[in-house]
Amino acid sequence: MAMLESKKGSRPTQVKDDLSLLDLMIDDTESASDLYKPTNYWANYGKKLLPQLRSLGLRDFRRNKRMSILSRFGATDLLPISEARISLWKSISIPPKVLELLSEVKTFEKLFGAISRGVSGVELQDVRTLCYEFAECYGEANGAKSIRELEASTVGNPEDLFLVQGKMYTMLLLYYYIQYAYCCKYLDFDSIDTMVEIGSGAGKQIEVIKKLHPHISVYVFDIPPQLYVCEEYLSALFPDSVVSYRETRTMTSIPSDHEGKVFIFGNWKLPELSNFKYDLFWNSASFQEMEPDVVLNYLKCVNEQTNYVFLNEMMGGQKLANRKGQLGVLEQTKLEHYKRGLKDFELLDLSKSIFLPRSDLRYSFSFWTKKR
Repeated sequence: MAMLESKKGSRPTQVKDDLSLLDLMIDDTESASDLYKPTNYWANYGKKLLPQLRSLGLRDFRRNKRMSILSRFGATDLLPISEARISLWKSISIPPKVLELLSEVKTFEKLFGAISRGVSGVELQDVRTLCYEFAECYGEANGAKSIRELEASTVGNPEDLFLVQGKMYTMLLLYYYIQYAYCCKYLDFDSIDTMVEIGSGAGKQIEVIKKLHPHISVYVFDIPPQLYVCEEYLSALFPDSVVSYRETRTMTSIPSDHEGKVFIFGNWKLPELSNFKYDLFWNSASFQEMEPDVVLNYLKCVNEQTNYVFLNEMMGGQKLANRKGQLGVLEQTKLEHYKRGLKDFELLDLSKSIFLPRSDLRYSFSFWTKKR
């Protein structure tokens, strides 16, 4: 980490804790319609994460192994060895205090690194370089701005941080760049001014688009605690651009002077904003975690409000829960539901998603445009 710190000239920026903001988001969401509350999939995760956020805070959250739920919405940037280690310890029921101690043992990483080199002859940096080069070629082929114009942030102190050609990257940054580059095949981002993302997670997709196209205004909609992490992270990244939830919760319309701003909204505000129009709608891997009636409720607004839609979903549906309260969805949202909800749209493309460095054939990228 010393080499990376010296490159930037300072230590990684920490994200502030603002528990009163988190509580405000929680209270507002509890008062909203059931259609805008956490669904079965996220209800249990939220109950586990909230006390952890209150007790542990957001310091070093991008390398935090004690709040594993953060990784469920892309908040952490852990080394592959850390992710494997967490899975191993969970499978053999290692006590938390012992897990925390072992997480600091450098010999463990060296051991697994030696095994990887011995078995495959490939080191982690080789994989990183190949993934970077793939992302670079993919972006060029789709007419995207070059990944060379993009660099990872040290805000939140990511663990999986590496250098390519003198710039910092994480594997997740490459993943979010790929999603952006896919859309560039169908849309010129320099020609649009506004976009909405429902299910922003920690805000890293917004980070990519804002860094490459700073003129775009972004309207973020999500449930807490994800929305809380997103606001605190983006506020640290773009301190002069973020319009806080404290301000947006009472808005009835979007201010006229808003170029390049990032507005943080609770999901329940989507239908309340009068004459709300935007150029691009974005949802990646969160609609699939909701039941069809909830998704169709959102898509009713989307269908009327925008001209372009990007989705990255399990088009065959997320895992079904055995019963209410257990992990999974109570009813699967599938491609047929997206077609029904986006009734005024044409499906331009449906392709298997690209997840670097591995593949997950359950997911699909899709791009939709308003019928003329």
